[in-house]
Amino acid sequence: MKGFGAQAAVYDEVAHVQADVARRLAARLGGSPARILEIGCGTGLLSAHLTAKFPAAKLVLTDVAPEMLLQARGKFGTGPAYCVMDGQHPDASLGAFDLIVSSLAFQWFDDLPGALVRLAAMLAPGGVLAFATLGAESFAEWRAAHVEMGLACGLRDYVAAEMFPWPAGVAGRLSVEVIEEWHPSGRDFARGMKRLGAATAPLEHRPVGSGKFRALLKRFENGFTARYEILYGVITRPQTPSAHSPR
Repeated sequence: MKGFGAQAAVYDEVAHVQADVARRLAARLGGSPARILEIGCGTGLLSAHLTAKFPAAKLVLTDVAPEMLLQARGKFGTGPAYCVMDGQHPDASLGAFDLIVSSLAFQWFDDLPGALVRLAAMLAPGGVLAFATLGAESFAEWRAAHVEMGLACGLRDYVAAEMFPWPAGVAGRLSVEVIEEWHPSGRDFARGMKRLGAATAPLEHRPVGSGKFRALLKRFENGFTARYEILYGVITRPQTPSAHSPR
């Protein structure tokens, strides 16, 4: 995602919810993993918790944007290993991991079911894949305003919790939280999304004209609360592989 790389230097300044989600996801992790793979590490918001919580673990940080990895390397130095990689198509030559973790990257995947299969196959026996991703109810107010005004929304469609695409042969569990963030105006929200690098619209999206966009922003001129629906998922590989376990 080119948008994320372009905003790498300023990402942390506006990634307040992303930092909160990283903290919440890290708090859900347990055990004593010897090898950890992070998918979509970005500037290292989750990585910081991983290095603190599992100081003895060998940590491999990956991201599709080299600029993000440079930011992470500036924070963590030579401790972790770094790899430019599309998490949808992980490099199996990296070996097996006791923990594979990702915070707010999966919503950008075009083939989430396939990615889950490929990542689960990289788990060591007893290993855990834990992630946080955006759910369908995220930014409901912003989306509803577009619908009411007959405008196409440039945000991606996120997966609904009840329709989460667990692939065949992969058993997972899901829990849901809602995090709210106040924005003093619609313009502030739109500007923040752009600075996060998260304003990349689907390919088929046609931008809203400037006049219509100003009318949309006027609806939010007194501020609004953006709701983030966070889906936390866990896949555990059995200690003893079965006929239905990823191999």
